[in-house]
Amino acid sequence: MTNNRVLPAISIGLPVFNGAKDLQSVLESLTQQTFKDFELIISDNASTDSTENICREYARRDERIRYIRQSRNYGAGANFQYVLNEAQGKYFMWAAADDIRSLNFLEINHNFLERHPDYVCSTSPVKFEGSNFNPISMGDASLNGNQAERIGAFMLGWHANGRFYSLMRTSLLKDCPYITGHFLGADWAVMLYLISQGKTYRHSDGCVVLGRYGFSNCGTTFKYFRKSWIHWFLPFFELNGVVFNISKNFPIPHKALILKYLLILNFRAVYASAKSEIKKKLIRF
Repeated sequence: MTNNRVLPAISIGLPVFNGAKDLQSVLESLTQQTFKDFELIISDNASTDSTENICREYARRDERIRYIRQSRNYGAGANFQYVLNEAQGKYFMWAAADDIRSLNFLEINHNFLERHPDYVCSTSPVKFEGSNFNPISMGDASLNGNQAERIGAFMLGWHANGRFYSLMRTSLLKDCPYITGHFLGADWAVMLYLISQGKTYRHSDGCVVLGRYGFSNCGTTFKYFRKSWIHWFLPFFELNGVVFNISKNFPIPHKALILKYLLILNFRAVYASAKSEIKKKLIRF
């Protein structure tokens, strides 16, 4: 028997745990997109709030939504991997349970990627809730040039990873070996892999507003990923290895520049971690 099912153009993966506070606004911003040809895969990590009720109601009303409730909390990394594994579309996008997109986000970024096969992902301007758009500090600027230039530009400076919630080419993303990485900067590793495969684009239209209370802004990130003594001195130890592997065939001047950026990145992380620890001790007293 022939399977005549038509696959969606875009797969949206929404991993969630206890996201009821903002979930309805997020689901509205996704289901009301001007581009309609998508599937929305929601993987609920055994939430204990009203997340399940909200998701089931939206799934009942919209056949594009697939809601899966996991039997237990498998952790954020596994949940991000799960929704990607389930994706069937040509393009894929992660959606956090507290991030809002403009209603034209899918349309304009899908159209760009369809016209430009040498780009691996495309996004609209990104900002945290209550802040301003800034392509440098948010890390969502377009990256062009050759592979070494793109990697170098990504590593230049301390920034958020605004590109992580871009619209991406699913086949490339599924080949990435760092999706399940459990280390500081694992999301950077994913984007570095994609950037090594092609160019990225920041559209002038549309927007993404990231929730300001995500894990990266919770104040305990460094402590959470500090698994051995090496992380006190090289917080981005595993990420360093990823960058070295990707850049192993780069010209020496590019390697030297990237090493410089890595040293600065680790130094800033050590400083930020120490500052956070001192602040906590002062608060106790």
